[in-house]
Amino acid sequence: MHNHGVRTNDLSPNLDQRYTLQKYLHDAGYLTGAYGKYLNAWNLLHNPPNFDKWSIFTAGYSPLRVNEQGVVKGVNQYATSYISDKAVQFLQDAETNDSKPWFLYLATTAPHSPFTPETKYANASVPAFQPNPAETESDRSDKPPWVQNQQVNSQTNINTHDNQLRTLLSVDDLVNTVFQTLEATGEAQDTLAIFVSDNGYEWADHGLTEKGYPYLESIKVPMYMRWPSHIATGATDSRLVNTVDLAPTLLDAAGGISPALPMDGRSLLGAASRSRLLTEFYKDDEGNTPSWASLVSPTYEYNEYYSQNDPRKILYREYYDLTNDPFQLTNLLDDGNSANDPPTASLSAQLAADVHCSGSACP
Repeated sequence: MHNHGVRTNDLSPNLDQRYTLQKYLHDAGYLTGAYGKYLNAWNLLHNPPNFDKWSIFTAGYSPLRVNEQGVVKGVNQYATSYISDKAVQFLQDAETNDSKPWFLYLATTAPHSPFTPETKYANASVPAFQPNPAETESDRSDKPPWVQNQQVNSQTNINTHDNQLRTLLSVDDLVNTVFQTLEATGEAQDTLAIFVSDNGYEWADHGLTEKGYPYLESIKVPMYMRWPSHIATGATDSRLVNTVDLAPTLLDAAGGISPALPMDGRSLLGAASRSRLLTEFYKDDEGNTPSWASLVSPTYEYNEYYSQNDPRKILYREYYDLTNDPFQLTNLLDDGNSANDPPTASLSAQLAADVHCSGSACP
């Protein structure tokens, strides 16, 4: 984020469409398609660059949509089902020129707010909410003030949890339909599919809802890869992975396409690994959480929050021993016991270097 400069949910002038994954693949001869949510503030009257086929919207479960013919209209269909239908059409159209490779991007609003299930799943039975220790944390005195000040309505939280899961039942249907289509066209074995979410969600963890915090519940998301002709079925990879790794992975899979600018991630198809992750958040006008940056490893997490007026000024620090405290209940830098404090000088120096890294210098 500190390199591409897109730091808000609104459409940023820093979004340079000359250096996107779809640009590289389109230039390499791929048929490219995008269906679903594109960008939060994208002007639907403007075509999304470097996509041959698309039908996109900005948010919601039954929003306005725009397609490659420039038609903007409301569609009386549940958004996830609409995306599924468009994906099938794309794959069937791609099959008419079987020698041409393709790239398909599908982005559901689910399970994002307003957490609206499809009618047939509106009252579906889902697993009951089972709070973990972070969600029942009673003493948050070791957390920053903007975390301590948050309040959660337990019933609202349960309703959110249940309806999020209900929206995902339609996503299951979409995935099933897409892969049935791939099987029917004979493409399933040679298609690399990646399943990923853009952020986690706080179900009352540390008294919080929503997202935008450095805690694991916000930054840890599912990620699955499926490529039967190249990746062993059921295999688990314990490497630390970040979403910055996705574009390098796909360019690698496409035959080693070289990007025009350095990429901060690494191809997951190679042997590259890292000892830590950098995560970062730049304050926008939507919330009260300051900007922050974080180092995350398998054994610890170190967080720094920064002043809006002076980004060099550290407002608050956190350090969690993830081996002994996986739910981040005790901030060792504010637990009243200086004897267990980690070496903050070296951690802060490493974080300062990482928030300015680029390309191969990034962890």
